[in-house]
Amino acid sequence: MKFRKSIFTRLIINFIVYAVSLVLFFMAALVIQSAVISGGDFQSMDPVMLIADDGTITDTEILKRLGGWAEELDDQHNVLSVYGEKKTEDMSYTAQSLLELTSGYTDTEYISLYIPHKESGRKYLFMYDRAIMEFKPSVIVNDIEKYGTPDIVFPVFLLLAAAATVTAGNDLRKRIKRPLDSIIDGMNRLKSGSENARIDVKTEAEFEQIVNTFNEMSASLSREKAEKEQMIKQKNRTLLELSHDLKTPVATIKSYANALEQGLVPEDRIKSIYRTIDIKADRVKKLTDDMFMMLKMDNPDYRLNTESVDLCELMRRLCSEYYDQLYEAGFEFEISIPDEPVTITADPDLYSRIISNLLSNAEKYNKTGKNISVRVYLKNGHGAVDVSDDGEEISPVFAAAMFEPFSRGDIARKTDGGTGLGLAISKIIAEKHGGTIEYIRSNGKNIFTVVI
Repeated sequence: MKFRKSIFTRLIINFIVYAVSLVLFFMAALVIQSAVISGGDFQSMDPVMLIADDGTITDTEILKRLGGWAEELDDQHNVLSVYGEKKTEDMSYTAQSLLELTSGYTDTEYISLYIPHKESGRKYLFMYDRAIMEFKPSVIVNDIEKYGTPDIVFPVFLLLAAAATVTAGNDLRKRIKRPLDSIIDGMNRLKSGSENARIDVKTEAEFEQIVNTFNEMSASLSREKAEKEQMIKQKNRTLLELSHDLKTPVATIKSYANALEQGLVPEDRIKSIYRTIDIKADRVKKLTDDMFMMLKMDNPDYRLNTESVDLCELMRRLCSEYYDQLYEAGFEFEISIPDEPVTITADPDLYSRIISNLLSNAEKYNKTGKNISVRVYLKNGHGAVDVSDDGEEISPVFAAAMFEPFSRGDIARKTDGGTGLGLAISKIIAEKHGGTIEYIRSNGKNIFTVVI
C-alpha cells in the first residue's frame, strides 16, 4: 500500500499533466490552423517569402486565402501593378497615408505591410483582410545580455506554474484529502468498536453523500448492537423465568414421587397426590409447549400456512366454543359480528390461538366485572377484532410490559397462574401476519385489538 500513489498525489499529477497537455494542444491547434491557411507551406505566411529573388511575385494563392492582395509602388508611392484582387480604390498614397496604413494602430478594414525589396529596389504594399488575419505591433530585443538584463521569462513562467500547482494542491487538499482523512478516521473508529463513529465534515456533494451514508450505517450498527444486547438480556431473562417456573412444579413432582415410593403418603391422600402430580406435570407441559411455540414463531425462517379466511365465520366458530364456558363462569358474552364477510389472509389455527388467549385471559383476570365482548369490523381496510372486558384497569406498569415473555397481571410469582407467554406468543403471531395487537383502556373497559 505504501508504494501506491494516494488519490491526492494522483490528482496533483493529473492536474500538471492536464495543464501541460492543454498548452501543447493549444500550440498544436495554432500549427494546424497555420498549415490549413498556408497550404502546408509555413514560410508563405511571411509576406517577404512571397517575393522572388528578382523582386517579382508569382504565387498569389496564399494572398487569396488570407483575403488580401499586393500592390507594387514606385518612388512616389503610386500603384504600378496589383497581385491578386484589389478591394480598395486608392491608386496612389502620400507618405503620411502610407505611414498611417502600416502603423498598425488605425481602425481600418484591412491591415497593411510595407516591404521594400533590397535586391531589386521594388517596393510592395501587402493588404490583408483584418477579419482573417490580425496584426499587432511588437518590440523585439535581440541582444538582452548586451545591456546586462538577464532572461527572466522562463524562470517567471516556472514560478507562476509552481504557484498555480501549489494553489491547486491546497484546494484539492481542502476539498478531497481532508474529507477522505475524516472518512478513513471514522472507519477506523467504527472498526475499533467505537460507539460514536459519526463523521462531521462539510465537503462536496459526492463526499457528502458518502459521509451521510456512513453516518446512517454507523447509526444503524449502533441500533443493531443495542437491539442485540437487549435481545440477549431478554433471552437470559426468559431462560431465568423459565427455569424458575419449571423449578417449583418439578420439585413438587419429585418430592411427591419420592414420598409415594417410600410409602409416606396416607392411603386417603394418595389420589390427591396423584392429582397434584398430574396438575404439575400439565403445567410443565404447558410451559414447554408455549416456550417451544414462542421460539418456533420467533425464528425468522418460520413460514405461516396462510389462506384466505372469512374472519366473521372464524370468529363465530371461536365464540361458540367459549359461549357455554363463559356463561357458566357468570359472564355476559356480547358478540358483534357483521353479516358481510371480512376476508383476511391468515393461518387460521395460529390466528385462533390469539383470540383464544385473549378470551381465556378475560375470563381468568376479570374479577370485578361481568361482561366480556367480541367485535369484528374493518379498520383502515384491514380485518380487526376487539376482545374487551369490564374488569379493573390493568396497571400501567404491567401494561407497558404485558407483551413480553413471562409477564403476569398479578406481578407476584405464582405457579397457579398462566405461563406468562400467552400475550407474547399472540404478539409474535400477529407480527408474523404483518399485523398488530394493542391494548387500551377506554370507557371503563380493557380492550385488546388485533388487526391483520
